[in-house]
Amino acid sequence: MALLADVLDPAELATAVENGHVRVQRHPTRPYVIYNYTEACQYAGAWTPITLACRGLIVHGDTVLARPFSKFFNHDQSHAPRFLPDTAVTVTDKADGSLGIIYRDGANLSVATRGSFASDQARHATEVLRSRYPGFVPPDGLTVLVEIVYPENRIVLDYAGLDDLILLGAVEIATGRTFGPAAVPNWTGPVVDSFAYATLAEALAAPPREGREGLVVHFAGTDQRVKIKYADYVRLHRLVTGLSARTVWEVLVSGGDLDALTEPLPDELHAWVADVATALTDKVDALAAAVEAEFAAIVAGLPEGWGRREFAARAVRSEHRGALFLRLDDKDYRPGLWQLVRPAADTPTGTQVSEE
Repeated sequence: MALLADVLDPAELATAVENGHVRVQRHPTRPYVIYNYTEACQYAGAWTPITLACRGLIVHGDTVLARPFSKFFNHDQSHAPRFLPDTAVTVTDKADGSLGIIYRDGANLSVATRGSFASDQARHATEVLRSRYPGFVPPDGLTVLVEIVYPENRIVLDYAGLDDLILLGAVEIATGRTFGPAAVPNWTGPVVDSFAYATLAEALAAPPREGREGLVVHFAGTDQRVKIKYADYVRLHRLVTGLSARTVWEVLVSGGDLDALTEPLPDELHAWVADVATALTDKVDALAAAVEAEFAAIVAGLPEGWGRREFAARAVRSEHRGALFLRLDDKDYRPGLWQLVRPAADTPTGTQVSEE
């Protein structure tokens, strides 16, 4: 048994929930809660020991029932740990499905996804676990983690009709120490592929495998992980989600939520979305500044007692004449400026997919 206070600071957890960086979901029938970092946390890069640990942390009262892998990053991201190339590692495949967290649900076992007890993926995985592996018992003190793969949950990769739970590894609930698949010897289902790369340098130099997402590199000495995602997978993910500069522009123009846009995306695309949003906003701000400067210059040059006709005589020659007349009438001209910076539709509209 592990107490929540032994895993993380409850006061800091409450603060993370309050400021919107951690979300709490309650079990539909039992007094359990699951803690998961939010889209706002991802977008802001608000990574702390608390938010990193809340990737599907399941709690009953003061007791931790299940403890997943902490959040980990692509090897070249700023939040990823830095290691020397000759650092010893173990390497497994980066499966392309949904993380499944096996937990004790009364007399049975159930599977949660990192943010939900009752998502479609969680319900499907629970049915697979109970019907196909009825005799499975997790090793004492360990949370067993699986990848949920089935055709209706396809993200990018095609698993040729596979409908199963792929064993990833386990976490010791009391200490947080993580293990590979070997820690769960009684699992009879599929197991994530392992590779013989001995060092970080070997893993980074490994050629991309066609039809695969990438690699997960585990530094046993410090018990930290990084991902190595293949460029082709990231490109395909972008196509599948229909992500483009136009997509970001549409969210900004409509006053939508960029957090909701970035939530389903791999971390590698979060910075890209932020950069596009910043660039578009900067362009509109620059145009608005030009309109304001030109408006002030026109007004300053008009004779005393000027009217709309005198203003129009000068404003009509400007490339910003539409915005200038709206400014004269104290109306919002920025929507028109947003239309001026509308990007080309360089990718098709696709279906949003989620880590759930």
